[in-house]
Amino acid sequence: MGALGIPSNKNSMPFRNDVYFKYKSGHFTNVDAVENLICYITRSRKNETRLDSLKAVGGAGVAYYLGSEAIIQQIRFVQNVYGIDIRGGRRMYHEVFNLLEDEVECFKWNKEEALWSIGMECCQVYFQQGFQAVFAVHWEPNKHWHFHFAVNTINFHTGRKWHTNMAEIHRRAELFNQILDKYQRIEMSKRIVPISFIGDEEDSMDEIDRLCE
Repeated sequence: MGALGIPSNKNSMPFRNDVYFKYKSGHFTNVDAVENLICYITRSRKNETRLDSLKAVGGAGVAYYLGSEAIIQQIRFVQNVYGIDIRGGRRMYHEVFNLLEDEVECFKWNKEEALWSIGMECCQVYFQQGFQAVFAVHWEPNKHWHFHFAVNTINFHTGRKWHTNMAEIHRRAELFNQILDKYQRIEMSKRIVPISFIGDEEDSMDEIDRLCE
């Protein structure tokens, strides 16, 4: 089961196979919060040294395929329409969805493509509530596979601010894990060869059982 939570500002990201984890982090109230967070997760900062850890980028409500600068401008546009500079407060929300290595093992042949699809569907959890969301998939040896989600705190329909609590984080974790489980099952189903095309029926059943464990 993947773990969803709010990352710390420390260099190390504790890894837990729980429903969620939570650490004290910045509130993203500074005027350059959008740029800082988007450039961080998309590994597009000046003199970036960790570009090789970026495996996929996507989003909902933004033209992510145009690059980080376009994402930043589109999020800022919504915030400016609703007077973020006058209102103040948090400008971005940051969550991380951590996976264990064995949870992505089934995507061996199309790992980055599968994780991109999972990230796109997870982004809809935020977007369907009226909030632009961007995700980036990272892999680092000491942090495993994980998704970063950067969410605009201003609702593009109503202008209202994003507010969340641990119960809602728990619910998002459940939804994200349901999405992950769906894609795992799809991938496993591709590997099951019909028995009629295999010589030894007993060996075939053993293989199917192994793949579905």
